[in-house]
Formats: sequence, structure tokens, C-alpha cells
Amino acid sequence: MDYKELMDKSAELFGQAKAILTNPKATAEDTAKVEPLMVEARGYKAKAVQLKEIEAAALAVPVPEDKTAQPGDLKTFGQFLYHVARAGNVLTLREPIHPALIGLAQKAAQITAEGPNVGGAHTGESGWLETKEKKDLVENVGATGGFAVPVEQLTNLFGVTPPPNSIRAKATSIPMRRRQIQVPVVDQTGATAGAPSWFGGIIANWTEEAKQKAKTEPKFRQLTLTAHELVCYCVAQDVLLDDEAVGLAAFLSGPMGFKGAIDWYEEFAFLQGTGAGQPLGVVNAGATIAVPAAVGAGFTLADSLNMLEALLPGADGMWHFNQRLLSNVYGMTDAAGNLCFVPNTNDTAPGKLWGFPVAFTEKLPVPGTAGAALLCAWKYYYIGDRKGTTIDSTNLELFRYNQTSWRAVHRVDGQPALSLPLTLQDGTTQISPFVMLGAKAT
Repeated sequence: MDYKELMDKSAELFGQAKAILTNPKATAEDTAKVEPLMVEARGYKAKAVQLKEIEAAALAVPVPEDKTAQPGDLKTFGQFLYHVARAGNVLTLREPIHPALIGLAQKAAQITAEGPNVGGAHTGESGWLETKEKKDLVENVGATGGFAVPVEQLTNLFGVTPPPNSIRAKATSIPMRRRQIQVPVVDQTGATAGAPSWFGGIIANWTEEAKQKAKTEPKFRQLTLTAHELVCYCVAQDVLLDDEAVGLAAFLSGPMGFKGAIDWYEEFAFLQGTGAGQPLGVVNAGATIAVPAAVGAGFTLADSLNMLEALLPGADGMWHFNQRLLSNVYGMTDAAGNLCFVPNTNDTAPGKLWGFPVAFTEKLPVPGTAGAALLCAWKYYYIGDRKGTTIDSTNLELFRYNQTSWRAVHRVDGQPALSLPLTLQDGTTQISPFVMLGAKAT
């Protein structure tokens, strides 16, 4: 190989080594290839320097002077360029140099050999290179300085904050001092035509003066709330707690840890709980009225009106929708095809439907399933609070393993105040504080 080919090969190997070191995905096996590549590259570079010196020395050998060949013999600049091009790289002597150019070639060889610094060489591309190897300290190579630079680590944990619990503040909370509490309520399950069920069977009769009065008796039932346990548990090595810098104890106690998880599961139970070892959710409650959907898996203006019609009159309601129904709710149209909500991309979407607040959540069944949309008056949902969330830790339980454990306990129950919907005086029309879209599972 000539000088240029040797230098090109050296540059190629150095480039491969650089690509490995600057690749953040490089493995330890890849990094191990860097040193052999650099050794090989230095070898090619050394051969190139030797070849340059030999060729320069050859040009320095006296050449018989041609009295008849002078630079001026090249009559035009075009002839001069032509012979320079034919001579090619003067260091490789691809073709004999025109006699008129020998003197210029010898001067060029002398400048190339000496260089601007002692022992310098010119690459023809990037300037003068020193023959002595440069040893710069760099950060991206461990052995040449990288090991002295520590990796920075933030001491804060980041994450997406979950939505707040929107039900508890609206429901009726009942403090509990024992595992169970019994709540007496009026039995409003009657369905006699002409007799309202609001008063638990009490009937008022019109009578004449001094006539015997008809007897009426109210009915009662008993609602039982049982404190169910909602628990989180975690174990960590003590050495981790000694060395970590993000505050695991504070994280577990916060909204992204045990406290946030318990709030999420509690609200899910208030919505979809089975009542077996956990609260009875509205979707599965006997008091909830199921309104058939007008169309498949969506939500329409007709659906909203049908649900509103079944809601307890005068109740302070709240809409809950599965997140995937957002486009259906805000895209509702009337019979003429007009949007019910005026679109305004410069502001947030309207927060109320028929005067009641709207909330979108992941905690309801998917569209097309009963309960994907709810209209609830949470005042009539009773929450039994036995004990607020307590978070404790100890290293005694797993002391012999050098471990610390955390435990969060939340004791709560919840269920609607009604066992069945209320029947109006016509004996057939039903209303309830809880209305959902879709037929109940049988």
C-alpha cells in the first residue's frame, strides 16, 4: 500500500474505535475491541510515516540537470496543470515528473520532510500531524479520565400522579368503633299502586269526623356495615435503606405509594365492588337502575335523558364515564345533528352535563358493558369508616434477615342506603339515586 492508503486504513481503524466508545449501547465485549483496533491503526500510521521518509529521501537524490528543461518551457498554465496531474502524488511517483517540475518537486519534498515542527508530516487533508502520539485525557474513555467522573443521580422519584378520589367527599361517612355497625333505615321497597313508597308503608286516609281511623304501620330494615381490610405490604433489605437516596419510606407513605394505592382500590370498590369481603359497588348494587343503551357501545343524548329520568328527583347527582366515552360525551348531537357542547379548542371541555359534574375514570367497565356510564347521588351511599389508613414499619419481624417491612391497613365498608329502587305511586315507574347505562348481568 502507498502512503495515502496506509493513512486511510489508519483513519478507518481509529474511526471504528471511536464509534464503539461513543455508542451508549456498546457492550463490554464491544469495548474490549477498542484497544486492538488502536494498536493496529498506530501500526499503519507508523508504516506510512516510514514510507514518506523513504520517498522524500529518494527525491533528495541529485537528478542530472536538464539544461534544456526549465519551468518556463511550459508555455501555458494549462500545460503546467496537465503535467502536474500526470505526475499525480509526488510522494508516490505514479508517473515520471516532467523535467520542468523536478526542482519544484524537490522543494516540496524538503518542506514535507521538515514540516512546521520537527518530525512533522503533512496529510494533505487536515494539516500537519506530529509523529509522536498524543495522549489527551478524555471523559468518554474510562482509562483516560472517564473513571474520575461520577454519574449524577437525582434524589427525587418521579411519576404520574393518579386522579383524586372524587366519591368519598360526596358520600355519607359513618364512623365505626367496632368491626360492624348496624344502621336502621326505612324500608322503602313497597310497590303498591296509589301508595308512595317514600314513607315505608305509611298510608294517610281521608276520614270523616268522629269516624274510626284506619291503622297504618311503617316498615324498617337494618343495614349492616362491616369493616373490611384493604392492605399493602412491602419488605426491603436494610442495606438498601442505608444506601438509597430517594427516601423510600416517604415514598411508600405518599400519594404514589401505599396511600395512593389504597385510595384507588377503595374508589374502585365503591364503583364495582362485589360486596363479598369488600364494599358493595354501585354497578353491582340491587338499588341501581339499569337503563338500556340507545346504541351499541357509545353514549348519546337520548341515553343521558333516559338516565336523568330515572334519577331520584331533587338529588345532587354526578356523572361518571369510562375514559373511552369522552369523545362520545363531548361529541353528542341533537336530533338535528347539532353539537350539544359548543366546541372551543382554546378552553377546557365543559365540566357539567344537565347541571351535574362530569368525571372520566378508568375504574368503570368498558363501553358496551353495563356500568360504563353512571349517574349517582352519592349522598345516599354510606361509607363505614372503622379506621383511617395506618402505615407502620418494623425491622423486628425479619431481623435475622436484615430486612425492614412496611404495612398499610385501611378498614372500610360501603353500600347504597337502598336495597332496591324506589317505586312511584303508579306502581310501575322506578327511580333511584343510582342509575347506570346497560343491562345488568344475570
